[in-house]
Parts: sequence; C-alpha cells; structure tokens
Amino acid sequence: MIPALRSATNTTARTLEIVRVVLLLLILGAFVMYPVELFIIGHWLDTWESLIPFWITIPGVIFTVWIFFDRKTSWVRWAFIITMWAAIVTGLVGAYWHWIWNMEDTRGIAWNWSYAMDQFHGFRPVLAAMAYTNMGVTGLACIFRAR
Repeated sequence: MIPALRSATNTTARTLEIVRVVLLLLILGAFVMYPVELFIIGHWLDTWESLIPFWITIPGVIFTVWIFFDRKTSWVRWAFIITMWAAIVTGLVGAYWHWIWNMEDTRGIAWNWSYAMDQFHGFRPVLAAMAYTNMGVTGLACIFRAR
C-alpha cells in the first residue's frame, strides 16, 4: 500500500491509496487490540475454541503489516486474502455460537423471533464476535484492485 501511495500519479489515485492505508491501519489496530481485550476478559479460559481468535490474530498482524509494503507479491497477497476470509468465518461462527450459548443458558434453543432476538442481546455479546468479520471484509475491500 505504501509503495502504491508513493507512486500515485493523480489526486484520485492518491486519495484511494490514502483511504486504503487508513483502513489497513484500523485493521492492524483491531488485530492487535481485540486479542488484548479478549485476554483481559478471560476469553481464553473456557475451551480450545476460545483460542481461535488468538490464532487468527497472528497471521492477521503479520500479513497486514507485510501488505503495507508488498502488495504485488502473489503469495503474500493470497496469504492476506486467505487470512481475511479466515477472519470472516471466525467472526460468523463465533457470533453463531455466542447466540446458541445464550439460548442454552436460558430456556434452550428455540427459533421463534422474539426469543431468538432476546438471546441475541444475552450475556455473551453476539456482535463482538462479528468484529473479526468486519476486519476481514475491510481487509478484502482494501486489497481489491479494479481493473
């Protein structure tokens, strides 16, 4: 991203690259800070599944930093894209399981609208898991190149 920003020849290209750099900085900050938050709240104590966000963070940080300086190397680009898809899946699966566990903590799993929506706002934050989905989608948007 940084080489593309430096080599941008007009205002539109420069603005697009600035937006990409800012979004990647936000993704990098999220990949660093969300695991810190999960560590502070003790998310890593429950099961091996609760460690998955930590595992996604390692390549997330590495390839996000790498993509700042080398967007054109094919394997780095693909590793970044695969990591972003893994973050999307992690967020979606985490949100689903937070929702299911919220239901199991009360009256069990029932898929009527009012009960399911009440459990969406239960003890385990369903939308918090979706932060990884947000990071992945934003990363894919940053790496996309229109031809």
